[in-house]
Amino acid sequence: MLMRKLTLLLASVWLLSTAVSVAQTPGTTGGEVFYYQTFDWGNPSDPKGWTAPEGFYFIDNLDYGYNWVWWPAGLGFVDRYTQDPPLNSTSKDDGCIALFLEQYNQGGVLELSVDNSFVFPPFDCTAHSSVVVSFETHFMAYSQADMFLEVSVDNWAHSAQYSTNFGCGHKDRPLDKAPGEPALFQANISDVAAGVNNVLMRIHWTNTRLYYWAIDDFKLSEAYANNLKLNFVKMEWDDNDENTTMAWIYNIPKSQLDGVGGFMNYQSSAYNFGINDQEDAYLDLNIVKNNASVFHKTTSPADIWVLETDTADIPDKYIPTDYGHYRIDWEFKAAEADDFPSDNKRESYFNVTDSVYSRADNTSEIGWSMSKEAYVTTATENINQFFGSIFPIFGDCEVDNISAYLVGGKADEFINFRFSLYKVPPLDAEDQTPYELLMTEMIQFDSSQFFKWTTMYLDKDGESEFLKKGDVVYAGVTYDNTNADHLDRRNKGLEVGTDNSVTLTESTSLAIIDGGVNTGLTNYYGKRNLMIRLGLNNHSNLIDGVENDLATANLGQNYPNPFNRQTEVDYELANGSEVIFEVMDLTGRKIQTFNEGFVPAGRHTFQLNAADLDAGIYFYTIKAGSFIQTKQMVITQ
Repeated sequence: MLMRKLTLLLASVWLLSTAVSVAQTPGTTGGEVFYYQTFDWGNPSDPKGWTAPEGFYFIDNLDYGYNWVWWPAGLGFVDRYTQDPPLNSTSKDDGCIALFLEQYNQGGVLELSVDNSFVFPPFDCTAHSSVVVSFETHFMAYSQADMFLEVSVDNWAHSAQYSTNFGCGHKDRPLDKAPGEPALFQANISDVAAGVNNVLMRIHWTNTRLYYWAIDDFKLSEAYANNLKLNFVKMEWDDNDENTTMAWIYNIPKSQLDGVGGFMNYQSSAYNFGINDQEDAYLDLNIVKNNASVFHKTTSPADIWVLETDTADIPDKYIPTDYGHYRIDWEFKAAEADDFPSDNKRESYFNVTDSVYSRADNTSEIGWSMSKEAYVTTATENINQFFGSIFPIFGDCEVDNISAYLVGGKADEFINFRFSLYKVPPLDAEDQTPYELLMTEMIQFDSSQFFKWTTMYLDKDGESEFLKKGDVVYAGVTYDNTNADHLDRRNKGLEVGTDNSVTLTESTSLAIIDGGVNTGLTNYYGKRNLMIRLGLNNHSNLIDGVENDLATANLGQNYPNPFNRQTEVDYELANGSEVIFEVMDLTGRKIQTFNEGFVPAGRHTFQLNAADLDAGIYFYTIKAGSFIQTKQMVITQ
């Protein structure tokens, strides 16, 4: 194991948005909140419609005359280039605070840079041995995202700066959240603010000129005593070339298993977000198939000091050989039990299939459109534009079809598309330009295709469909958008789902523009993992009793377990379906039924309330279309 320690004086951790109970008690411990600001600032008697509480003030360093403002509930962020709904925060009904920079810059006509802050009244943290800042937020970044929480304890003579941009680049959104959905920012500022009076804080945005930033539900809380947070997971696929790196594969056909390819170089990191140093911390990695471990590795124990991050590496390789569904359990453990264990573990999945080859999983975190970047303001249409996923061929095979998970766009007579298979010439060829090898029919873009897999079969010629080991192909979407208005083409282009469940080690996607390939993890067209499948003509799976390409769901183990009163059950649907949960006792008697109605494809969480059930062993079952699976749970007193 390689353990790389990085002292993070200005570190921050970003998590999925969750509701937190409100408390205003000094000297609280264990994650309890001692300050909560919901920005309920609406005031009809004020000419501007709102009034900031006493002690708040606003800074306009460039003196352009605009700044952060109170943003009313239900009002979206809509202008030439931004088409976002309101911030769906916990306290959304009383508004939020926002800076809609694009609106001030008249949709980019002006090019005034932002350098603006809003400042909180002083905080007295003398009664608190730890201080954690959190807030719910959404934004869209332009070019760069210089976004900060700044903290001072000497009246701004000096300040600590915590980046709040979630690592976002051009046109990114925090945690790849869908427009309007909040991400939760958290920073442990105990080393600066704990036990200190007159702590000053401000939110600062600078060096950009488009889009917006919205914030709500700002809180200060105590840290937990023991709290490791898992930051990311990533791994590589061994392509038998020591000079290249290949990102993970979600669905790998068995014909593409060459006895060498497998997952290796597993990597994750943990941040000590708690009060105590974490001794003997290690990464526990377990690959499970049919509820049995098939690969289990741990890293050597090491200490993680408060506000430090440790990165753990497991270089060993696991080579799958059989059809089936595989789950990878990642968990950081330490000598002391974690006070908030749900955020130091992660699950990821892969499948060995007969015919389905895909780099992305079945859950779309956010829609992606090539048109957002390749719309061309001076053109009246965009013709023959292609984007897709990269598929190395590890074994001879016959391609059959291509599928894409479409999630949005302006479905009218002006957008038509087909699926295309491009082939990359061999390395010794003089011309390295990829060429369209096979294609499907061209069809009209229709809203009935949204939030489901659209599959079309390739027009074969009896030769081109047969690929050889060592080939590289691009499978994806070729589309025409003849909307004359470039803003329509930009804002409402065909969107495909993307997956961010695993951090990529190299690009899995690309676009072809004027014959040139645009890809790479820092490139707009190459940094997403697109939900595109390449279908092979192979239906030989007779193992595990299930055809992987027809599998419709995965059911997770409830957490916590055992539990008292309430627990959560995670599940994933490959396609939208009516979902029913049933609870049975040890005799098989059905005692609870929960009809969730129609649930779209993706990952979901079911809240199971068992307050009326006695202590004991029970079973819960999911029914989603033809998929039925049961797991055991334990209720305590």
